[in-house]
Amino acid sequence: NPVRVLVSVFDHAQGDVGGLSKRLWSGGAVDSVSILVIQSVARGLRTLHASGIPHGDLKPANVLYAGGQFCLTDMPALNWTATPVLTKDPVAHTMIRGKRFLCNDMWGLGMVSLGLICGHTKFEAVKSKLRGIDAAKFPKPLGKMDVVTSHWLVVVLLLLSSIEADEVCLPAVEEVAKAARRTLRSEWLGRQVPATRSKTYIETCRSVATVLKEAVFRPGRREDLIETLVYCLDVTDVSRNALAMPWPDQYDEEEDAEGGE
Repeated sequence: NPVRVLVSVFDHAQGDVGGLSKRLWSGGAVDSVSILVIQSVARGLRTLHASGIPHGDLKPANVLYAGGQFCLTDMPALNWTATPVLTKDPVAHTMIRGKRFLCNDMWGLGMVSLGLICGHTKFEAVKSKLRGIDAAKFPKPLGKMDVVTSHWLVVVLLLLSSIEADEVCLPAVEEVAKAARRTLRSEWLGRQVPATRSKTYIETCRSVATVLKEAVFRPGRREDLIETLVYCLDVTDVSRNALAMPWPDQYDEEEDAEGGE
């Protein structure tokens, strides 16, 4: 028989990624920190996803820092609740039983990573901008998708579609960019988010995507970090999961060489 133990980890934590981002990384975390957080979260997700279990509420407040390492905590998937928008994959959310999909965790990890890379100040400004879009000016999204989630869907598609081959020379990233461009032109998106038929709406979302792109694709950004981020945010693939995600190396080749010496 299984042994059930209730464990409280919060008393041992020195903070969470949300609080640390605000205090320490308001202008953006260095790549090594972002990769360390991704690796730590992904290890926990791999254990869950290997059993077909989603975490269900992956967000900065649920990634704690304790004992010199980051830990994925909380398990709302046990009762299938979740924080809206940033922990739900926008496409999976339109499907039957969509919140049981493992790709929700990939979306959540992508949002956590995006927040670290952009920095607390810029990411909060982006969220505020999307919440401030006047919903009365545009048609409401179809079905269960809420308005802000639809904004994020379009912004992420625009961000991914804007990636050029000369910016990131990674075949997997190029394929995601192509898939995002096809989705932006698709009838499905026009039906699901009717606001995309408005040039004003698209340009508003594009301006937000541009802010994110400038933060993510700055000179010197680690390509393995970009590849992992793009995989997590690839809403065109609802089968993505922690077992299939590209694994970013914590140390670059130069550091490895120095360590070898």
